[in-house]
Amino acid sequence: MEWELFVLGYRNLWVHVAGHTGLSLLVAAGSWSAAPHVRVLAWLAVMLGLALLFFAALWQFRQSVKPPARNEKVLRQWKLVNLWVVTFAGLGWGGIGFLFVPGAQVNNLLVMTAFAGALAYSAVGNAYDLRGFVVSVSLASVLLLSQLPAAFGHQALVVMGMCLLYFSVMVWVARNAHLTLVDSIHLRLSNEVLARNNAENARLAEQASRHKSEFLAAASHDLRQPVHALMLLIEAYRQQVPQAMTHPLMPHIIEAGQSINALFNALMELSRLESGTEKPTLSNFDLCATLRDVLERLRPEARAKGLRLRYFVASGLVSGWLRTDRVLFSRIIANLLGNALRYTSHGGVLLALRRRRLTGVAGGGQVVWIDIWDTGIGIAPEDQGRIFDPYVQMANRERDRSKGLGLGLAIVRHACELLGLTVSVRSVVNRGTCFRLLLPARLMVACLPMKDSADAVPTKDLNLVKAGVWLHGRRVLLVDDDPLVQVAMQALLKSWQLDVRFATRADASVLKACEPDWIPECVLCDFRLPGTMNGIELLDFLLQQFPTAIGVLLTGEMVQTVQQGADDAGYLLLSKPLDASLLALTLGTLLERRQQERSA
Repeated sequence: MEWELFVLGYRNLWVHVAGHTGLSLLVAAGSWSAAPHVRVLAWLAVMLGLALLFFAALWQFRQSVKPPARNEKVLRQWKLVNLWVVTFAGLGWGGIGFLFVPGAQVNNLLVMTAFAGALAYSAVGNAYDLRGFVVSVSLASVLLLSQLPAAFGHQALVVMGMCLLYFSVMVWVARNAHLTLVDSIHLRLSNEVLARNNAENARLAEQASRHKSEFLAAASHDLRQPVHALMLLIEAYRQQVPQAMTHPLMPHIIEAGQSINALFNALMELSRLESGTEKPTLSNFDLCATLRDVLERLRPEARAKGLRLRYFVASGLVSGWLRTDRVLFSRIIANLLGNALRYTSHGGVLLALRRRRLTGVAGGGQVVWIDIWDTGIGIAPEDQGRIFDPYVQMANRERDRSKGLGLGLAIVRHACELLGLTVSVRSVVNRGTCFRLLLPARLMVACLPMKDSADAVPTKDLNLVKAGVWLHGRRVLLVDDDPLVQVAMQALLKSWQLDVRFATRADASVLKACEPDWIPECVLCDFRLPGTMNGIELLDFLLQQFPTAIGVLLTGEMVQTVQQGADDAGYLLLSKPLDASLLALTLGTLLERRQQERSA
């Protein structure tokens, strides 16, 4: 803090030098006609010499003192230099008393006025060094008072009293200015420290959050494997031991496994979005068809609760297309609809695609948005700003898992930020809630449908295929290095009467799992494997050896490059933990389609 005071004083030294020189010249010019010229010239020479001294001190201070050199020893040295400078200055201004001339009232008034002005300016201008100011004023006062009797005669005592009073007031003013300056610097330094601490704390918090998300993103493969195996083992046990379903604990085991799977998937998805590793994969898709697909997936849940699930599309939007990441967009809609169904006990939910034309816009224009209305419990105004935070559930303080995990709306917020969408909420307690998703005009496109990937599995086909159909005796090669996953997959796939072979490495040794007369019809391959290749490269290699086989990539990776790599190579990608029914439906659909192609 003392350094701040000292630097502040030297920052204003240019003004001191200019004022000191200018006032000295004015006093010398005013006294030239009344005072002896020798005295005037001598005093002016001293004052100009002091100005040069001030300038030299300022130049040396700026040249030699930099922030790394600021220490207590250097500060003591410069405070001593400053004390000598102000001491000489006090002697110089006190020497103005030698310009008094008995009987020259105008000259004496000029001298007194100049001294009073210099003293008043010093009281404020030198407040950074109160000790130096007191020394300077004391010396100046002694010299000036010693000359008053010769100039004012019998009135000298009165003038001395007035001068002493004035000196005392100026010292008091200087003290107050010094304390005010110290307090202001203290406050400024405290604010700077607080701002730095806040910025550092914010940086550390952001870094910790990013490291947490990056850790989960990086470790997702290892974390997903045991959950993936658990879900498959539960389903395999249910398939192989049908009578086990009569045990009262079995439904609870299945429910616990599904809860773990749901929580894990939500945590992984939120961490992926928070870590910044997720990059949107842009494509043009039919907006209405996508909304209907999401709606149909949630219709059984609405029917089970006795709720009406309605759908409305404004005229002119039936053939509307959107350009964004279709998967993330579908998750946003599914999470908003699922949240609405979860907190609605009677009435229903409406999914509406609306628009409003803009007037006065060149070439027309429109605003398009999606409303999701429900007749549920509503959200209080003071809670509406918190619902997009993770783990916040206004109506589930007891943490009932059947009411969700409190992560759906947090995922919605991050996904909207990633896609450039805007989500807002309006709600009335006990009457319902409306979430509005605003679609920027730049994302609305008019185009022809894109050609589906050869291995894509349409939702309609999945809904038509039942587990076990087209699976009996079909040949499947599984490549996965995790022993627990191998056991789980073997138990599950064999329960579906599949002919299964296993391999653990991503190199040419995988061919050893295939006998000379055993050709796989489908290859299920993990992405991260020991060996010289990753899962995509291994599928390329195997499909060169077995051109009629179908390649399916399994992964616990959260990075978008894996999804993009699978899409570019034309392989269907299934993420771990994998739902057993989805695996059965996918295999059934793919094998049925390949059988039809070969028959044709």
